[in-house]
Amino acid sequence: MDPTRLDALVGHALGRRYRIDGTLGHGGMGTVFAATDVRLRRPVALKVFSLEGVPARDIGRYAGEARVLASLSHPGLVALLDVGADQGPEGEPLAYLVMELVDGVTLRERLDEGPIDPVEVADIGRQLAEALGHAHAAGVVHRDLKPANILLAHEPVLSGEAEAPATATKLADFGIAQALGGPTSGETSAGRTLGTASYLSPEQALGRPLGATSDVYSLGLVLLECLTGERAYPGEALSSSLARLLDAPEVPDSLGPTWCSLLQEMTASDPTMRPSTTEVAERLRRLRRPALWDRVAARLG
Repeated sequence: MDPTRLDALVGHALGRRYRIDGTLGHGGMGTVFAATDVRLRRPVALKVFSLEGVPARDIGRYAGEARVLASLSHPGLVALLDVGADQGPEGEPLAYLVMELVDGVTLRERLDEGPIDPVEVADIGRQLAEALGHAHAAGVVHRDLKPANILLAHEPVLSGEAEAPATATKLADFGIAQALGGPTSGETSAGRTLGTASYLSPEQALGRPLGATSDVYSLGLVLLECLTGERAYPGEALSSSLARLLDAPEVPDSLGPTWCSLLQEMTASDPTMRPSTTEVAERLRRLRRPALWDRVAARLG
């Protein structure tokens, strides 16, 4: 079903509680709306799926997303508030997830404006690495880490680093996440690789079982794009997926030796050679610190 058909839900209430106010975006698995919880009088995000003609295995995936989100609690992850089912205006069966509404933009929207300052990239990456570490500790790999699934809140948060507020960063959409080491970690039951081609790890492109370091690879590609403004592997799905099997991503020397070393390690073709999310977070914290002290010194001078 074309997810844009769900736009007709604007103005309706699901579960006699969640009034749909407007469309935020469309994805392959559903549509995300801005909504209002009329019972608690608060804004929420509503992810709605049509179940019309949907195979039972896909309904199971929807339920799986709810279970994954409900099991995770971290400031860097979008919180799940409620789940439910209802009918649309024409009686079609629907399922929905109620999530916190993040006031901000996606990293994809931010990148449309060009490269991002390395200090901010280090902040964004650190928060994502910590959020992924929480998910991995719970036995969950995201499998679709990309700029469109990363939210940057307008309201800054204190970073604990020398008067410099950080952009609050949240990771969304665990729609294709599953337990680490599961029997179909790389593919659906129909044999179709899941994820977005530009950000797949090599093992994901090959349909092999995935571990936590698959997310580390994808995060490396996202951070590289943030710094350069260019995707490492653009193009159609097949050519993009094959490209990373032939060549490592190009990391410009102009980024400096520290960034280059980290990004090259994160995007190593061998999953066992990639750093853990804990190590990534710590190295990004150190990457940010010199620039911050330079700013403090400039103020004092």
